[in-house]
Amino acid sequence: MTKSKKIASFFDHFPPSVAEYCFQLWQDHPFDFIVSKTRDSKLGDYRFSPKKGHQITVNHNLNPYSFLVTYLHEVAHLLTYQTYKNKVLPHGIEWKKAFYDVFEPILDEELIPKELVEVLQSYLQNPSASSTGHRPLVEILKSFDPPASTQSLYTLAEGQAFSLKNLHLIKGKLRRTRYFCKEVYSNKHYLVAQHAQVHPLDPAIE
Repeated sequence: MTKSKKIASFFDHFPPSVAEYCFQLWQDHPFDFIVSKTRDSKLGDYRFSPKKGHQITVNHNLNPYSFLVTYLHEVAHLLTYQTYKNKVLPHGIEWKKAFYDVFEPILDEELIPKELVEVLQSYLQNPSASSTGHRPLVEILKSFDPPASTQSLYTLAEGQAFSLKNLHLIKGKLRRTRYFCKEVYSNKHYLVAQHAQVHPLDPAIE
């Protein structure tokens, strides 16, 4: 992707008020930035290899504020790696500090909504490995999603039927960050990420 296309991509995916800040981070700490296809298992990731260098991916289907949080989460990984390499835990205190430091310049009600600033200020005191593990942040970010027929799996009741891709499933018990779900027709079981976007089916199946 050319530099001009990357600039356009930043304004396509980030809130306009902070897009230049996010672009500047990319310029200051160069990395291969990929807007990825939808992945149910993760919202983004950071990788480094001696041959390819630094790479950050963020799912294309995130709303601008979810995209921002995911992007800065991964930039914090890059900054942590630059300083400590593999000598610290992936989501240890070094990463937590980097995440706060990279977010702090835009924790401003003139740049992002007041209600999101308030949640982020609390969350960033001790951020979790995944933003989906902090319910207040999940809820506030979800509020910025455009109207759609899908919803996050965790919002459905246990026993609710839903479709995901070409599967018709029944929501079961939560196992850490995934739900144990049964496919209606084959009775096969699948572990589905709690933040997966699914289509609820009526009526609920008990």
